[in-house]
Amino acid sequence: MEALVCRKVGDPTLPNEISPISVSYSHPIPSLNSPTAVRVRVRATSLNYANYLQILGKYQEKPPHPFIPGSDYSGVVESVGPSVSMFKIGDTVCSVANLGSFAQYIVVDETELFRVPDGCDLVAAAALPVAFGTSHVALIHRAQLTSAQVLLVLGAAGGVGISAVQIGKVCGATVIAVARGTEKVQILKSLGVDHVVDSMNENVTESVKNFLKAKKLKGVDVLYDPVGGKLTKETMKLLNWGAHILVIGFASGEVPVIPANIALVKVRAW
Repeated sequence: MEALVCRKVGDPTLPNEISPISVSYSHPIPSLNSPTAVRVRVRATSLNYANYLQILGKYQEKPPHPFIPGSDYSGVVESVGPSVSMFKIGDTVCSVANLGSFAQYIVVDETELFRVPDGCDLVAAAALPVAFGTSHVALIHRAQLTSAQVLLVLGAAGGVGISAVQIGKVCGATVIAVARGTEKVQILKSLGVDHVVDSMNENVTESVKNFLKAKKLKGVDVLYDPVGGKLTKETMKLLNWGAHILVIGFASGEVPVIPANIALVKVRAW
């Protein structure tokens, strides 16, 4: 089968001759490794920031080389173990794996798969597990977001950002989104965001403050932050008392140093 293989630590954006990744056209097809194993022919897989970090060797989990990167995916069941009861050959499914989705086939236990409803776009389904799973756990389970609250989403035009915006709107919260560039701003407006800040052309804190004042809102109740860096420290000044900060990631490349005095007077939980 074809597979994208990472053979060493390095930058995957480098030219092919020195890149740490390469396409193998004769990689072994994974075999069913248990009675409840399912082999899926991958139709679509998404590229997440965590995949990039794994190839760079900067992710928390560092698999031995060589390995096949890739996390969430969708596809069609191609083969099943003798004890599989939840799926049959031909079923459309999606899931998330620690590794291995950047290949034509992947083998997982049947308990790790989700059935994709008939008529659902498999490309969309492949982008669902990581982004929406992350935001659902963060907003629903950790922050317990309600319709009475204000949600501020940084990096709102990325995968987890857009999922956070959509979940926030479903919860009925007032959603403020920060993104860079006109095209991303327009996408967020089309999703019904209550206030969008273009960080390329506006001061984020001033824009959000003006919106909160105009709506007679006291502050931000939930800060959803996949970006990190200086923006985290700046937007903490916008928090209402008892706010939640959801630390999702550090796409800026900088882990923020959070002033303890702001946490003392603003934050209830992390």
